[in-house]
Amino acid sequence: MVIGFLSYQNAKEYTELKKVFELEKNELESELTSIITDYKETYYKKNEFSLKLKDKIHRVVQLRDSVKNLKETDYKFIRYYSKKTKELVAENKVLFSKIDSLNKINDNLLSKNDSVNKALIKKEDQNTKLASINRYLHIEKQVLKEKIASAEVIEISPIKARAMRKRNNGKYTSTTRSSKTDAFKVTFDLLENKFINSGPKEIGIQILDESEHVLSPQKKLHLKNNKNIWCSDVFVTEYQNKQLSIVSLVNIDNNKINTGTYHINAFVNGVHVGNNTIALK
Repeated sequence: MVIGFLSYQNAKEYTELKKVFELEKNELESELTSIITDYKETYYKKNEFSLKLKDKIHRVVQLRDSVKNLKETDYKFIRYYSKKTKELVAENKVLFSKIDSLNKINDNLLSKNDSVNKALIKKEDQNTKLASINRYLHIEKQVLKEKIASAEVIEISPIKARAMRKRNNGKYTSTTRSSKTDAFKVTFDLLENKFINSGPKEIGIQILDESEHVLSPQKKLHLKNNKNIWCSDVFVTEYQNKQLSIVSLVNIDNNKINTGTYHINAFVNGVHVGNNTIALK
């Protein structure tokens, strides 16, 4: 009876010990699996601890596989693996504390980066607006410059031109025949301009034949476009911002006048201000 009772008692203790072993083994496996999951989640975030975690994951997987393969006869190793697991948990607290700190720093940096990006976008918008304003001002400046340039030009009345014949008494009468032409009389008015400076103004009269040769070239005239042209008459007149009559008598050298149309151009201070034509028989 005693032997039977002892056998029963031993069997009962063994069963309870087996249950305790299985329970502790399952708890260790579960805890190690949880650690692996945490490691992998952090590893996949690709922060500065990723390379360290890669090695730790491998070690924990090996430890969990060792626990999984424990038999009832290896009960004494449960304590060893339990100790290792506790050490891993303690390491985890330190490691994940550092990771949390790093994440906070990263979040702050991202927040600051967002603020900087917003500031840059705002600055770019301001630069775009300023560029648009500058373009507008440049156009306005060009328009104003053209208006000023236009205001500095003295306009003239329509040019009148007549072919003149010189009589024996020295007086000139008009003619329409080229063979009798001794001179061209060109008249026009400088119109009123209150914006331009008063004072001496250079007048140039150019008479061209149909071949665009200058008749009786007397002097070269320098134009505002930096060209130099020959003129049939060049003189200076005093202009006081009021209407002023201009008369030019261009004598023809050696009476070399042919039948045809002649072109008259007028220049004031190097600017072409008008033209007309005259036809001779």
